[in-house]
Amino acid sequence: MSGTVVAESPVDTRPGHLPALDGVRGFAVTIVLLYHHSVTWMTGGELTVSMFFTLSGFLITRLMVAEWGRSGTISLRTFYDRRVRRLFPASFVVLLAVVVVWTVFAGAGRYLNPWEWFGGLAYYENVYLQAAGKDYASLFGLGNPVQHLWSLSLEEQVYLVFPVVMLLLLRRSRARRTAWITFVVLAFAALVAIALGAYYEGNSPLWSQLPGLNAACTGRSCAYYATEVRVGEFLMGAAFAILWAVWAKVPVVLEFVRRPSMRALGWPLIIGAYVVWYTFGAWNRYGDSFFPTVVFLNALITLAIIVYAHTEGGMTRFLSWKPLAWLGQVTYTVYLVHWPVFMFWESMNIDPNLPRIGVPFTDWVTVDHFWMFVLKAGTTFAIVVVLYYGLENPVRQRRMWVGRRLYVWLSLIAVAGTIVAFVGDGRRSERSENVLTSLNEQALELQREALAALPEVPADAPNTAVNDAGLPARVLMVGDSQAWVLASGLDDWETSNGVDLVPSPGVGCGIGENTRIRYLGLDVPERPGCTAWREALPAIASKFRPNVVVIVGGTADLSDRMLPGDDDWSHVGMPSYDEWLLAEFAEFVDSVAGTGDGFETSVLWFTVPDVNPPYIAGETGQPPFVESDTTRTDRYNELIREYAIGDPRVTVVEFGDAVKAHEGGQFEPKMRPDGAHIDLKHAPELIDVIDSALREAVSR
Repeated sequence: MSGTVVAESPVDTRPGHLPALDGVRGFAVTIVLLYHHSVTWMTGGELTVSMFFTLSGFLITRLMVAEWGRSGTISLRTFYDRRVRRLFPASFVVLLAVVVVWTVFAGAGRYLNPWEWFGGLAYYENVYLQAAGKDYASLFGLGNPVQHLWSLSLEEQVYLVFPVVMLLLLRRSRARRTAWITFVVLAFAALVAIALGAYYEGNSPLWSQLPGLNAACTGRSCAYYATEVRVGEFLMGAAFAILWAVWAKVPVVLEFVRRPSMRALGWPLIIGAYVVWYTFGAWNRYGDSFFPTVVFLNALITLAIIVYAHTEGGMTRFLSWKPLAWLGQVTYTVYLVHWPVFMFWESMNIDPNLPRIGVPFTDWVTVDHFWMFVLKAGTTFAIVVVLYYGLENPVRQRRMWVGRRLYVWLSLIAVAGTIVAFVGDGRRSERSENVLTSLNEQALELQREALAALPEVPADAPNTAVNDAGLPARVLMVGDSQAWVLASGLDDWETSNGVDLVPSPGVGCGIGENTRIRYLGLDVPERPGCTAWREALPAIASKFRPNVVVIVGGTADLSDRMLPGDDDWSHVGMPSYDEWLLAEFAEFVDSVAGTGDGFETSVLWFTVPDVNPPYIAGETGQPPFVESDTTRTDRYNELIREYAIGDPRVTVVEFGDAVKAHEGGQFEPKMRPDGAHIDLKHAPELIDVIDSALREAVSR
C-alpha cells in the first residue's frame, strides 16, 4: 500500500491560547485609562501602546507561522478577511457615533475636523498628524475624539504589508532553515526601524522628501507617529514568535523559568515595566532617550513577559485571572471607545461632589477626580459590552454580517459617516471651542471690560487711599491669570482701605511679546488675545492713572519659546533668550508706567514662586511641564532683579520667597489648589506682604 508522505512540520502547528497574554493587555489598557484620565502617578502610559505593538507582532506572527507549518504557505485572503472582521465593524460604528454626537452636540467639546475623522476611517490618522504637525502631547490638550486612532491606523498599515512580506520569506520551503532566515531578516529590520526613531527626532519623515509632500511635525512626534519607526516594536514581537517556534532550546528555557526562584521574578518584571513607563516615558524626565533606547527596552520587557506567559503560577496566575483576561479580550473595543467618551465627559465640565478616595494612613489620593473616573470608565464599559457582544464578536464568529453582507454594511456606515463629517463641518466649526479659543476670548473680554468700566481719572485726583493715607489711591495689577486671582483675593482689603484696585491680566500670556510657545505641553501659535492685551495696557494706564502698578505672574515666560526670526526653541536661562526678555521687560514697563502728563507711577514687580500646574486631559499637554522647572523660575526672578537695577521706576518685591515660606509649603493644597494660582484667603500673611510693599511704594 502506497501513499503520500507528509513532511513533519518544523514548527508547532497548534500553538494554543495563552490567557496570561490577555491579562497583559488587560493590565496595559487599565494603565491607558488611568493615563488618559490625567492620573499624575501614571505618566509614560504611551509605552503601553508600545507593548501592544510588540504583543500584536508576536500573536499575529504566531498564527502565521502555525499556518505555514501546516500548509507550507500563508493565505492572504484568509488573513485580510479575519483582520477586516476583527477590526472594521467596531471602529466604523464608533466613528459614525462620534461624528454624529460631535455634530449634534457641537460646542460641547473640541472641534472635530472632517479630514482628521476621515483619517481614522481610512487608517491614515498617524500620517495626517505628522503632516499637520500635531505633537503627541496635544492629544491631551487640543486633541479631538478620534486622534487616539493613530495607533490603530499604524497597525492596520503594518497588517496590510506584513503578511505579504511573510509569504515571500516563507514560501521558498517548509523547512526550519527558512524560518531561521525569516527570523534574522525580521530582527534586523526591527533594529533598523527602532534606530530610525533617533534620526527622525531631528529630521522630517522620509516620505516628506517626496515631491509635493511635506510633514509639519517636529522633534519626537515625527518619530512617534511614523509607521516605518514604530513597526520596529511590532517586528521585535514577530521575530520573537518565529524564534520561539523553531528554537530547539525553548523547552530548556521554559524549564528554567518554571523554577520557583525564577517564577518569583515575574512580579518584579511587572513592577519593572511600570517603573520604566513612569520614569522613561516620552515626555518624562528621561524622555530624550525614548527613541531608540526606551522603546527597545520596553519591547524586551514585553518579550520577557511573553516567556513567563508560557508558564504557570505566580505572575502568570494573576495575569490569567478571569476578570483581567476578559479585559484583555475586549482591549481593542475599550481602546476604541474610551477616548471619545472621556473627552465628551471632560467637555461637560462636571465632577461629582462626592468624597475623595484616599490611601489609608497617607494623604495620597488613589485616582485624581475619582468619581469622574468612575463616570467615564463606567460609560466606556457599558458601551464596550454592547458593542463587543452585540456586534464585534458575532461578526468575527460569522454569526452576523456573513459573507458579502459585511462589506455592504461597512460601506453604508462609511458613506453615512462621511456625509455627516463633511456636511456637518460648518456646525461643528462654528460652535466648537478649544482651550486656545477660550483663552483668547477671555483675554480679549477682560481688556474690553477693564477699559469700558474705568472712569476717566483727572490729573488732580488724590494719590492716597480714602481710608488710609499710607496706601496708594489706585493700583493696577497686571500679568497673567495670577494677577487676576490675587486681585480677587484682595477684595476685602481693597474695600476696608479705600483703595481702587483694578486687575488687567492677560490670561495665559507672558511679559514677553506674543510669539509661538510651548505652553503647558501645547504647541501654541501666536495668540491674538495676548497681542490685544499688551496693546490695551497703555490706554488702560493712561485712563486709570495708577499710583502703583503691580506686575505679577508670567508663567508663559518660563515656557519654551520661538524667538522672532528664529526657527529653534529657546527658553529662559539661554543667553539669547535672556537678552530678548530683558528688552521685553523694558518695553512692558514703558507701556504701563509711561502715563504722561507728569504723572509718576511706581512699579512693584513681584518675583514668582515655583509652579506645578495640574495635568488636565483636554486642557493641557502631557507632564512634566517645563514651566515647573525650578531652575527656570530662579533664573526668571534673577532677570527681574537684574532689570530693576537699571530702572528707577521698578522695585522688586520678593513675593516668591514669601509664598515659599508659607506654613505647609508653597504648594499647600488650600492655598494653591491647582499648584499655580494663590488663594489669599488661605494665606493671609501674603496680604500683609502686599500691603507692606504698597505702603513702602507710597513712602518713597
